[in-house]
Amino acid sequence: MVLLAGVVFVVPGLVFSFAVRVHGLSRLLLAPVFTVAMASVLTLVLPLLHVRWSPLSFALGSLAISAVAFGIQALLSRKWPEPAKPPQRRPVLIASVAGLLGAAVLITLQMATAIQAPENISQTYDNVFHLNAVRWAMESGAASPLSLGAFTGISAYPSAWHAMTSLVAMASGVSVPVAVNVTNVAIGAIVWPLGCLYLVQGLVGQRVVATVMAMVFVPAFTGFPMLMIDWGVLYPNLLSIALLPAALGLGFNALGLGHHYRPSTPVAWLLFLVSVPAVAVAHPSTLMALVVFLLPAVVAIGYHKVRGLLPMDTPERRRGVLAILLMAAAAVVVLAVVWRVFRPPVGSANWGAVESPSQAVGELLVGGAMGRPAAVVIALCLLAGIARLWVTRSRRWLIGTFVVAAVLFFYAAGLDFSPRWFLTGVWYYDSYRLAALLPVAIIGPAVVGATYLWDESTRRIAALRSHFAGGRPVLAAGRPGRTAALYAGGLVLLVFLTQFGVMTWAVDRTHWAYKASAVSGLLSPDETALLKRLDTHVEPGAAIAGLPSSGTALAYAFSGRTVIQPHILTTHGDDVDIVNAGLKDAAQYPWVCDAVRALDVKYVLDFGTRTVTGTMPGYGGVMDLADSPSLELLDQQGPDAKLFKVTACW
Repeated sequence: MVLLAGVVFVVPGLVFSFAVRVHGLSRLLLAPVFTVAMASVLTLVLPLLHVRWSPLSFALGSLAISAVAFGIQALLSRKWPEPAKPPQRRPVLIASVAGLLGAAVLITLQMATAIQAPENISQTYDNVFHLNAVRWAMESGAASPLSLGAFTGISAYPSAWHAMTSLVAMASGVSVPVAVNVTNVAIGAIVWPLGCLYLVQGLVGQRVVATVMAMVFVPAFTGFPMLMIDWGVLYPNLLSIALLPAALGLGFNALGLGHHYRPSTPVAWLLFLVSVPAVAVAHPSTLMALVVFLLPAVVAIGYHKVRGLLPMDTPERRRGVLAILLMAAAAVVVLAVVWRVFRPPVGSANWGAVESPSQAVGELLVGGAMGRPAAVVIALCLLAGIARLWVTRSRRWLIGTFVVAAVLFFYAAGLDFSPRWFLTGVWYYDSYRLAALLPVAIIGPAVVGATYLWDESTRRIAALRSHFAGGRPVLAAGRPGRTAALYAGGLVLLVFLTQFGVMTWAVDRTHWAYKASAVSGLLSPDETALLKRLDTHVEPGAAIAGLPSSGTALAYAFSGRTVIQPHILTTHGDDVDIVNAGLKDAAQYPWVCDAVRALDVKYVLDFGTRTVTGTMPGYGGVMDLADSPSLELLDQQGPDAKLFKVTACW
């Protein structure tokens, strides 16, 4: 199933990569971001054409977009010819494939161990909306960000994750919970490593050691992807952050930075712009992360251009400097406006600082954000990479990207005064979301540091070999088998050091969010069993009431039967409020029956008073239903999971 989800993410984008003549291995590495970009566009276009969202419409739409992209690229190539493409180095290609497979296996094991069973759900607040939204996309045939929130009464919501998950569900025929889990594993094990490798190879170049180190580090971050299937859950952020490295790499390439093959300037910028809707429709906050992560590189380019125009001793030089300054001022104004627009409404997010300033700084230095175990190996390589970049005066803008990510996390996690609200409002002032962004900013300099440490070690070993040439050699030169075994042993040791303790803790921590028991936040095993057979009692079209925060709202995701409140904090007018407050006493109050008939409420689920949010006022009519004369018990699983038929109003 994970492989099927991987096909959904990779194959359409791979076709697009070939259509626009992306070079070499980058065709595969960029495929997911192109896939999600096309899906994001199609979710907006298909409703205008009165075409349902489905695997078939997505496949045909992707082919049409790829054909158009092929034509555009061909036209641009006539005016701006493509530079000669360098050959793909075979050792790097082999290391890339092996590294990607290894990273995919490790992350799959991590996430599968945390989730345990394919049908387990995250027992967290936001999961009610996400699971129901996937079902709604499947049944309505619409997955647009402009319409996805309609079933809960909100105007818009980032929909790329829900669109892709619904494709997996429809293509495979599995239940919504299973589709959610396999999609998330595919995002973590396939989308994330592919994008990271594209970013790293662009920053460090086509080197085997850089490729191997990147693929060792990718499964070793506790902040991503595990944190996004644990905290929240934040599935849209999971997808958007997994796409961010590829989009960031395309941005650097468009700016003329890094080591990737760069097509003509118009094509390079168009490929970067293609990645923008993928990140934005997955989650707009990650689009803002893309902007600020690129900002140090843009500033560095502007600085060097101004330096090249000094001294301003000619009118042309003065006009050039003035133009750069005016563009910089305009960019600052636009960024400030966008920064204020892309943030939640006042009062919708109230997360404060959760750590002391010194603790936040310490976590940044040791790679253990939000109280997670220190990632010592990655932290040491990060520090070595920052030092190397600074000393060599090469790609210092990469240090700037890390500093931006670190400052945002520091303000969200460790400070509670006014700059924090402006800087981190885009991310709901939530330190967990910003902690998940840190690996994207860390992996580049960390691989730079690891590569430098490798080069320095091999240089010193070579010097020792030369020194002891007349005596006993330190390493058995001339024995490739023994040297290869030594390297393989070192790689296994490195994987062990980055996984054991650090990632085992993260996996165990995440497992508790998916563990189903009698005291689970959303659904106990009894409640899940009742929901799975709900369609044997409830006819299509009939609506179900219940306390949504107890898990009853998930009846829609599990069975496809209508619920009057598909999200915990969303209602649809007075009738819903009346039913929630008075259903069990409907026989005594005619106006309650008026609301029941208006909503077509014929059933009610009672999962007790254990909720994921705590006590919520206004739901007395759908709690403690056992003795209600207005209801008839139809089905029961265990002591607390009950389905009642509304008899008073029909």
